[in-house]
Amino acid sequence: MTWTDKRRQNVYWTVGGNYQRRYSGEGDGFDAAESGMIDRAFPKNRLVNFVAKNTQNVTNGKDMNAVARILALQYTKNTLYSERPGIKAMAKDSYKTRYRTLDFLNKRDLAQEIEMQYAAYRMGKPMSAGTFLEPLMRKLIAGDKLKSEGEFYEYLARLWREHFHVNPTLTFEVEKKIEVKDVPPPPEEAEPKKKRRQIVETKAEQIEDKDTEIIESAEFSGVIRDTSKVVESDASITRTRADNEARTLARVRKHYGKETLSPAKAKKIESTIATGLHQGMRLHVTKGNFENDMGARFFEDQILAQRQETEAIYEKDRHIYERSIFELREIIRKNLLDDSSQESVRAANGAIDTGLLWRHVILGDDRIFKKNSFEQENSFAVDILLDMSGSQQDRQAEVAIQGFLIAEALTQLRIPTRVMGFCNLFNYQIIRIFRDYKDDSKENREIFSYKASGSNRDGFALRYVFETMEEIESDTKVLIVLSDGMPNDLLSVGLDTGKGDVVDYEGEDAVYDTAAEVLQGKLKQRAVLGVFTGEDKELDQEKLIFGTDFVRIKDLERFSVVVGKYLKSVVERLQ
Repeated sequence: MTWTDKRRQNVYWTVGGNYQRRYSGEGDGFDAAESGMIDRAFPKNRLVNFVAKNTQNVTNGKDMNAVARILALQYTKNTLYSERPGIKAMAKDSYKTRYRTLDFLNKRDLAQEIEMQYAAYRMGKPMSAGTFLEPLMRKLIAGDKLKSEGEFYEYLARLWREHFHVNPTLTFEVEKKIEVKDVPPPPEEAEPKKKRRQIVETKAEQIEDKDTEIIESAEFSGVIRDTSKVVESDASITRTRADNEARTLARVRKHYGKETLSPAKAKKIESTIATGLHQGMRLHVTKGNFENDMGARFFEDQILAQRQETEAIYEKDRHIYERSIFELREIIRKNLLDDSSQESVRAANGAIDTGLLWRHVILGDDRIFKKNSFEQENSFAVDILLDMSGSQQDRQAEVAIQGFLIAEALTQLRIPTRVMGFCNLFNYQIIRIFRDYKDDSKENREIFSYKASGSNRDGFALRYVFETMEEIESDTKVLIVLSDGMPNDLLSVGLDTGKGDVVDYEGEDAVYDTAAEVLQGKLKQRAVLGVFTGEDKELDQEKLIFGTDFVRIKDLERFSVVVGKYLKSVVERLQ
């Protein structure tokens, strides 16, 4: 498995829970998960600032930093493993790689030696620390028994004093920091009211502090399951499975809102489309209406904050976007709606055709006139599908605005248009309906509520769209997909795969599956157009999925012309 920057970032978000932070490290998903857990345990850079303040003016600062890092890893290890069973399975191989890298060095400084000895411990290998390091390593390993952040700082400061030369002034700063750490601010010095984005971050900290609340994110998720107890009966198995499913659904609702489909209808659709690679997948179709509790409000506020950011970007260049809407609308109207075919037919009135007079004389046929007849105008229905996965995090406003421009142009022509976003959390396919076919055009602005998170199982989302397209009657049905060509849904990381029956969705299997679903749609006489929102390195995958039926918008000034041209092309081939 290749770990790209985006995938490492998604893992970091999932474990850490703070969507505003960026992960700049290297390595695999295990490295990102460890860093995310440390940052969650010490929010607002408290550990980083604590260490930096007390090591900046000492010559052995690198060694003291290594001690702080190892102690933090040990302090957070058990929580990480209990919440992420899949991560625990990755630990031994990850630490084996670290050990070999350090062991290969001809010369190691003290910090590297500490890290290598800790790697040996984590991979189950006997440590070979000397008389100086052995006491320190034993104390570091005992860090998993620490109970609180305050206790952690006290223990770390004691290790520094006992095993390193620390300037007395800096030692005083350490102790002073510990003394004031947990003292609440006086009531009269309450913080001033913060902006919306800051409110979201504050709520994130409150939720992070609750043992029962783990914030999930992109391309990395898992159900917390207790496998330590022996299940002795089928009834117990059924009850445990039901409890897990109920907890999972509750968390899905908390992230994305309440479902709109009845359980019966959802199961009916699942029975049709949750097959093959998607066996065991569940549907969660929502309009983004959240429950009234603090956890749900946190996610709702995040969506609102992103919506406000997108709307601000749109308003800044409103004149450009409105011109694009007008141009696209006119291209569609002239090329797709005004191309009604015309033919001459015989009639009982109109312009007389002298060549037909004999029919009136001999046969008594009154239809000796010619008149132009127009075939009934072809009816259209359009679906717009937006990839809402975490890999779109850096271009959320761009994707939302592009979807809005297309929807506005279509609905101004009274073309039935449905706009949906898709992503995944656990074994649930999230379908976020922004507007339905017959909704008023004012619902188009709901598209600005687009918020990227979760993973993406593109093939399953396409199955849902093609299945539910049957609900609208039209001669020509069109699907426009805005995606980055990166289908990816890893459930084995963080999920108790021994009990799950949904397979991972990644690599060539995911790309070929998505391409197969696009082809199936075309075989059902559906016009499919891809709008590429990714980067150059993903272009080959986009071509494989959509063939020649995709566009890439580099210049928004030409958005309407490019999309209009290709939309006309795919529809004409269908007709």
